[in-house]
Amino acid sequence: MRFFTFIIVVALASVVNTHIYAQLYSLTSTDFFIYFDSDSYTVSAKQQQLLMDKIVGMGATNIKEIYIEGHTDTFASDAYNEMLARNRALATVDILERIGVPARFIKMESFGESDLASELHHKNRRAKVFFVYETDHKSELSPPKWVVIKTIDKKTKKAVKASIGFEYEGQDMKFSSTGNSGVSSAFNLLTDIVTISASAPHYLSAYFTVPSLDIDRPIDTLVYTIELIRVKITGKFTFQNIYFFTDSDEIRPESQPELNKLLAILKRHSGTYLEIQGHMNFPVDRPTNSVQRQWNMELSYKRAKAINNYLVTSGIDQKQLTYVGMSNFRMKHKLPTNKEQEDQNKRVEIYTLKEL
Repeated sequence: MRFFTFIIVVALASVVNTHIYAQLYSLTSTDFFIYFDSDSYTVSAKQQQLLMDKIVGMGATNIKEIYIEGHTDTFASDAYNEMLARNRALATVDILERIGVPARFIKMESFGESDLASELHHKNRRAKVFFVYETDHKSELSPPKWVVIKTIDKKTKKAVKASIGFEYEGQDMKFSSTGNSGVSSAFNLLTDIVTISASAPHYLSAYFTVPSLDIDRPIDTLVYTIELIRVKITGKFTFQNIYFFTDSDEIRPESQPELNKLLAILKRHSGTYLEIQGHMNFPVDRPTNSVQRQWNMELSYKRAKAINNYLVTSGIDQKQLTYVGMSNFRMKHKLPTNKEQEDQNKRVEIYTLKEL
């Protein structure tokens, strides 16, 4: 065990010196669960071995951060379960440190019985281990292709600083910006199917799918200019009862009454530009990292897009609609204390817009 511990320490420590290769990698994440006996925070030998196997299989040199969450079932009082959840998180941290993971790589928090994962009690007696690590996302294209995005005002042709998103077929989204110059860095195209979105304050969001014929062109860098239409807000509608399944962009069936209201409003505003904003609940005191921030943005974007797609299938003209993810940047309650406040943070907002 001592020899293996030494390998883990050196491997994890070496991550600090890998920045020169950062452009070749993307951060991603994975979950691992440790389960406990009832009223216990002892990590069994079997669970320890599974945790060790997880680290080895992932590649210790790739690990950037580890987040631990402690959880319980609903037996016992809230106060007791809060203490038990914390002890489970601490026990997991202790195991990681004993096998050689430096403390600076580990963060933790506990939730008591407030975040149940299942109706089966033994599934709730857990510690969630959230690994943030690097993976090599090489392009599937041969030869490789690069893309540069320029964003300009449609009327003035002046540069617009915009947020850009790359929605790849079957892969995580990537986000960046065009900066004050209105020109992005050169991004490696990972697949031959990608939709690029551009959004900026006071502008209508725009979407562009890279033409398949361009992938076969005998040049290594594709340059596209996206023109953004300047608009002003003329109205706002908030919908707090449009629900999604956890960590998903699938709309829950109980959202139908609110969706019907939304459809009725949009039909009254036919011919008007509409922006759908998806918001998330992610309290500001929760541990976060670049992977979590990207996930928040991607999920809020996909939820807004899901509403967009629902409206299109219900007869609303796509030319009338745009959508944008707001992550957790504009929560009504930074530190929600109850479910009602959490639901208010998960709202969908619709803005009516007029071209200037």
